[in-house]
Amino acid sequence: MALNLLPAPAPERDGNVVELLIGGAQLFPKALKAIEGAQSEVRIETYIFANDPAGEAFHAAMCKAAERGVKVCLVLDGFGGQEGVKAWVPGLLAQGVEVRVFRPEGFLFQPNPRRLRRMHRKIIAVDNQIAFVGGINLIDDMNHTGELGELQRATERAQRKKTRSWGASGGMRAEAMTVNKDLLDQDLGPRYDFAVQLQGPVVQDIWHNMDWLWLQIGPGGQVTDTFRSNWWKERSRQLQHTLINQRGMTKPKPVGSVKVQLAVRDNFRLQRRIERAYLQAIGKAQRSVVLSNAYFLPGNKLRKALLAARGRGVHVQLLLQGRVEYRFQHYATQSLYSSLLKAGVDIYEYLPSFLHAKVAVVDGQWATVGSSNLDPLSCLFAREANVIVYNREFAQQLQTELLRAIEKGSRPIQAEAHAQRPLTERVFSWVCYKLMLLAVFLGGFGSRY
Repeated sequence: MALNLLPAPAPERDGNVVELLIGGAQLFPKALKAIEGAQSEVRIETYIFANDPAGEAFHAAMCKAAERGVKVCLVLDGFGGQEGVKAWVPGLLAQGVEVRVFRPEGFLFQPNPRRLRRMHRKIIAVDNQIAFVGGINLIDDMNHTGELGELQRATERAQRKKTRSWGASGGMRAEAMTVNKDLLDQDLGPRYDFAVQLQGPVVQDIWHNMDWLWLQIGPGGQVTDTFRSNWWKERSRQLQHTLINQRGMTKPKPVGSVKVQLAVRDNFRLQRRIERAYLQAIGKAQRSVVLSNAYFLPGNKLRKALLAARGRGVHVQLLLQGRVEYRFQHYATQSLYSSLLKAGVDIYEYLPSFLHAKVAVVDGQWATVGSSNLDPLSCLFAREANVIVYNREFAQQLQTELLRAIEKGSRPIQAEAHAQRPLTERVFSWVCYKLMLLAVFLGGFGSRY
C-alpha cells in the first residue's frame, strides 16, 4: 500500500501560461502580489529565508494572509534556512502560520550522510491557481553576505606574492595566480538566477507534490526515505486522505497554450527524474544546447551526452560561475574543462556577480528552469523541483537572455590558456575533483555517478 502512495512522474500538461522571471527583482513583486490576493491557501518551500528586506517582505505577507484567515504553510530547510528559523519562524508561528523545518540542524555536528539530504526546492503556490518555481531563494539579489567570505579569501590568495612555477608546456611562469585579477573587485551586481510564473493545469501537479512533501516531514522535522519509521504509518493515513481529496478536486481549466511538465527529484521512485530529463533532451539535440548551472559537476552519463552532442555537430555552450563562491566546488568544476574544451564545447564564466542559475535550452524548443544543480548534492541527495517547458517562444526568450549574459558579462575559457595554468593550480583542481568522486563512492553512489 505504501508504494501506491509514492508520487509518479507528472505528465506533460497542455493549456498553461508561463512567464520567465529573472532574479528576485522580477519574482518577488509578483509572488507577493499573489500572496496578498490569496483567498484560501498559500504554500511556500524555500532553502534560504534570509534576514534581509526580501525576507522581511515575505514574513509580513505571510502574517497578513494568516490574519485574514488564509491557511499559510511554509517548508524551510533546516540547514540552508537556519537564518530564517531564528529570525522569522517565531513570528510566523505566533500569527498562525504552519511551519515545518526539513531536517533541522542540531547544536552538535554529526557526520551523518542523511545531513546531505536537504530540501532545496523553491516553490510558491497560491490557491491552487498560480505557482512560482525556480532557483531563487527568499533572499535579496544584492545580499552577498554568504558568498563574500570565500571571495575575499580568493582575493588575499591572489594578491599574495607568488613563487615561479612550471606551466603545462614546460616553461616557467612568472606568477602562479590562484584566481584571475578580474575577479578580485567587490563591486558585485545582483545574483543571476531564474524562476517561472505558472498558471494552468500544471499548477495542480505542483500543488499535489507539495502535499506529499508536507506530509513526509514528521515530528521535529524528521524525514524518512524509507517506510520503516513508526510515524510513517500515521503520515500514510493522512496521505491517503489527501489523495482522496485530490481526486475530488476540480481539474484546472486550460488558460493558455503552453505545454509544461513538473519534474521533481526525491529519494523514492523519482531519484533521477531531473537528470534523465536533461539526458533525453541533450540526447535528441540537433542544433544547440545552452546550459547555465551554478554548481556544475555532472555525472559520467551527462558528460558523455554533452560530448556526444558535440560530436554530432551540436553547438554546446556552458555558462558557469566565474566568481569563487565555494573553493572546493569551483576548482573541481575546472578539472572538467579540458575534455569539454577539447571536444569543442564553448565554456564561459559569468563575472558581474554570483551565478545561481539552473536552466537549459535545447534546439530553441525545449527549456528547463528550476532548483536542481548538476552536481552530486542535487542529483543524488536533495529534494529538487524543475519545470520543463515545451514551447519555442519561451525557450528562445530564455536562450536570448543566456546569450546576452554570455556576450555582455562573461569571459570565454580558452583551451590553450586553460592548459597553461600553473602546475599547483592544475594539481589542486584534480585533487578537488577526485575527492568529490571519493565522497560519492563512499556514499554508495559510485555506480550512479
